[in-house]
Amino acid sequence: MQGVSFLSLAYSTPSRVVTNEELDGSLGLGRGVIQRLTGIERRRYLAPGESLQSLAVDACRDAVTRSGLDPSEIDSLIFYTDSPPVLPEGAIHRRVYYDISTHIQYLLGEKGIPLACECVCIGGSCVSFLLSAQMAMGLIRSGLKKHVLLVGAACNSLFLEDTDKNVAMTFGDGAAASILGPSADEGIIGIFCMTDGRGYLAGCYPEYRTLFINRKRVAEFAPLAFQAALNGLLARTGLRIEDFDVVIPHQAGIKIIERGMELAGVPRDKVYLCLQEVGNTGAPAVQMALAKAEEDGRLRAGDLVALVAFGTGWNYGAAAFRYRGSPEAGKIPGGGPSD
Repeated sequence: MQGVSFLSLAYSTPSRVVTNEELDGSLGLGRGVIQRLTGIERRRYLAPGESLQSLAVDACRDAVTRSGLDPSEIDSLIFYTDSPPVLPEGAIHRRVYYDISTHIQYLLGEKGIPLACECVCIGGSCVSFLLSAQMAMGLIRSGLKKHVLLVGAACNSLFLEDTDKNVAMTFGDGAAASILGPSADEGIIGIFCMTDGRGYLAGCYPEYRTLFINRKRVAEFAPLAFQAALNGLLARTGLRIEDFDVVIPHQAGIKIIERGMELAGVPRDKVYLCLQEVGNTGAPAVQMALAKAEEDGRLRAGDLVALVAFGTGWNYGAAAFRYRGSPEAGKIPGGGPSD
């Protein structure tokens, strides 16, 4: 069967940095509480003039550039998010988009990256990256597509003003993009995804104005989902925990991750975290962490990498792939929006 690999990795974050100290006063929290509870030191919020679309476009442009492909070689764009597709327009009204993927394609063309391909928009949970990668892999292996641009973005900061303080302290904004394509090596070895619909009420956006998370149920579910996702992947691929060089989990919060690691038997030195810098960005969090791990030099050519995701729904999943290396590793322009 034809191999499918990540040909490039990129991410984008907003320009506004929000520290714990900035949130302490507005949330009525003591100094050091946020970091102790979540492991997060800072996160990024959309600044004036930035949007879900602009973050996605910046990440896409970097992914295309880093891949060395001509835009005409990209056969499909898959966009995923767990944020409602809205733009604020005043204190009351918000414009709700039908399909943001088409807007991303249009904006890329405006920036000199014309894509003559279909665009797909997927709304989902924090497992949407793995579900989208699974779709892209199937399209490439079947021969229907050759190169798929996969991009996720979230604008959580637009929905935190009236939410629970334990949710408000955690979330940030960001986007990530990758190009998947055929490869001579094995690339993606396997992806396992599963849904238990009993969690469908665990998260929602009342009136498109705030983010509601049932924290108690999520805190109970997430570590178990971490374990179940990895066990499902190991059963599907025949791999063992000790085979992996790097494990990149959903950046949900340090206590959830540590409990999940304990249940699944994952040593701390195998786990890559970046939540301390960007917070929990929701749907694109795992893809962002993957790109940041490459930027930080945590990935070496030939490394066996596990990606683990879990989210409301309930959804959970994991993927295993062999990192092929990148000549541009360590040079991802992900600190803020591109010019």
